[in-house]
Amino acid sequence: MIFLFIVLFYMLGIRLGTFFIFKKHGIEGWKAFVPVVCSNEWQKLIDKPSWWTFMLFIPGVNLFYIASQLTDLSTAYNRHSFVEHLAAVLLAPFYLLWLGLSDQKWSGPSVTYKRSMFREWADAIVFAVVAAWLIRTFVAEAYVIPTGSMEKTLLIGDFLFVSKMHYGARVPMTPIAIPFFHHTIPVLNTNAYSEVLKLPYTKLPSFVKVKRNDMVVFNFPAGDTVTKEFESAQPYYDLVRRDGREKVWQTYKVITRPVDKRENYIKRCVGIPGDILEVKEGELYINNAPAYRPEFLNTPYLLVANESQNISPEEMNDLGIEIRGELDMPGHYVVLMTKGNAERFRKHPFVKSLTPWSYDKNIDMGTNLFPNSEKYSHWNIDNYGPILIPKKGLTIDLNDSTYAFYNRCIRNYEGNTVEQKDGKFFINGKETSTFTFNFDYYWMMGDNRHNSQDSRFWGFVPEDHIVGKAWFIWLSLNDNAPLLKKIRWDRLFTSVHGRYAPTEKKFTD
Repeated sequence: MIFLFIVLFYMLGIRLGTFFIFKKHGIEGWKAFVPVVCSNEWQKLIDKPSWWTFMLFIPGVNLFYIASQLTDLSTAYNRHSFVEHLAAVLLAPFYLLWLGLSDQKWSGPSVTYKRSMFREWADAIVFAVVAAWLIRTFVAEAYVIPTGSMEKTLLIGDFLFVSKMHYGARVPMTPIAIPFFHHTIPVLNTNAYSEVLKLPYTKLPSFVKVKRNDMVVFNFPAGDTVTKEFESAQPYYDLVRRDGREKVWQTYKVITRPVDKRENYIKRCVGIPGDILEVKEGELYINNAPAYRPEFLNTPYLLVANESQNISPEEMNDLGIEIRGELDMPGHYVVLMTKGNAERFRKHPFVKSLTPWSYDKNIDMGTNLFPNSEKYSHWNIDNYGPILIPKKGLTIDLNDSTYAFYNRCIRNYEGNTVEQKDGKFFINGKETSTFTFNFDYYWMMGDNRHNSQDSRFWGFVPEDHIVGKAWFIWLSLNDNAPLLKKIRWDRLFTSVHGRYAPTEKKFTD
């Protein structure tokens, strides 16, 4: 409430100061209080194109537009020092009143002045920071693949540019933040943002919608609550299911994070709003039809080794094979590899047989998988579902099953209170038997299906968590390779979706 009062005071103060400035220049004072009209008159004063007023309607950009107007007006009054420009922006209500009521000399928008070396550097740094922030927020952001969940499609050490434009750039929901830090200041280990001001979910117009099999960067939905000690290693909710909430809160430092400050994940979007998803014996089905199978999908195989032959771990690595575990029978291994690597590896003298492998339907994974309920403990990562992915406008009947799947959507993502009492459901304190979704939701899975923390573990991804679309790889480094072979030259400047996702010719909805 105090912050809203400050913002209101700031905006009204600017209008009042502008009123007196307009009167000094023979402009009708009432125009200062009409937003678009005020901007047009201001542009005439500082000799800028009238179409610049359009920038007022672009969230994020409008802040820099207003700052530019204020500093240009200060310069036109021959007040052009760095401190005065800073005052014109930060103390605008008082500064404009001072300009409007005092006898300041008007030099005009074409005034020139000599800048000191300090001022030139200060202006250059401010411009660079602002430009980089705008690009990073609304155009594209660099991202590095930190884990093997997308192997062998995207590799650890791939450096990507992620497009914010394709799906519509999201306006910062926590705008008070230190530029270029995601959520934490290194070394100090403190928040790089403030939650004093929170904005509702808003995004700019999009070029395309999120489609099946797009590779998408998004904020980790279960990252709304984290423990500082296990922030990256283990989700908070997994710890609570294992140890209990009371013990977790006594043992670790627990914090919460707003949507746009949660960890960034990258996965393949395999299910879009309204889809019915199911995994049967390791194969993914969408709407009861086999889903697109990525060329570099990493899946498990049962390897029976030829005891008369040997193979070194280095050779296995060179062949793109990862050993996941050895079974009770000697010489029997579960290995991860792509279909192409499997076809080549079958010819190796070490291989006696190599066949696809998946968890048996009877393997019980307890409550580790979404919806983390005993009722669905018979589901496992290779035999999962069916499950309906919610879409905006969809109305569901509330019962024990739908409550298990969608209570987090209703409560955490759509901001309602929801209770179940004596077989009845109460949303925001009112009894109801149905719920209508206000968001679209997506289902994300890694291409390394047996080594991926994805929607099978934590559920749906709401539309307001979408960050951007993987665009292209600009650098790829293999940390395990010798110095002269660290760069994967064949991956440099490759389009992610041109190389690793289906086109209309290969796959259609």
